[in-house]
Amino acid sequence: MLYGKKTKMKIRNAKKEDLRSIAKLFLEESNKKPYNQNYTSKTIKLRVNNMFNFGSLYLALIDENIVGFIAIAGEGKEEIYIDEFWIKSEYQKKGIGSELLKFVQDKYKKKGAKAISVMTSKKAGAFKFYRAFKFKENKETVILRKKI
Repeated sequence: MLYGKKTKMKIRNAKKEDLRSIAKLFLEESNKKPYNQNYTSKTIKLRVNNMFNFGSLYLALIDENIVGFIAIAGEGKEEIYIDEFWIKSEYQKKGIGSELLKFVQDKYKKKGAKAISVMTSKKAGAFKFYRAFKFKENKETVILRKKI
């Protein structure tokens, strides 16, 4: 899919040298409404580093600039889990997230995965995005919450 006159998105595995750019994107997007994660630079860098160590990260690039990423956990099993999935605001609703998700679906289906799970808020735009990809609410799992 084209994202400008001559610009094409590329997808590749993340490398350790991408950590700073991934962390910056993650920090900017996750601290916006409706997510309001309140991460700090330090906690984000630790989180991204953990994603490298315990799963796989795939990047969406336009003109060699990182515009989004998806982190996958639970590899090698019948079910994988989308740990994090962020697209820069200015690149949302342009098909980038869709291409990245399709890439992951195809890759892990070939590896034997039968399902993909993700957690999101019903208030987030991501909820509608996943529903458009035929994700359904899991009736077997419940997230319990208590205000303290």
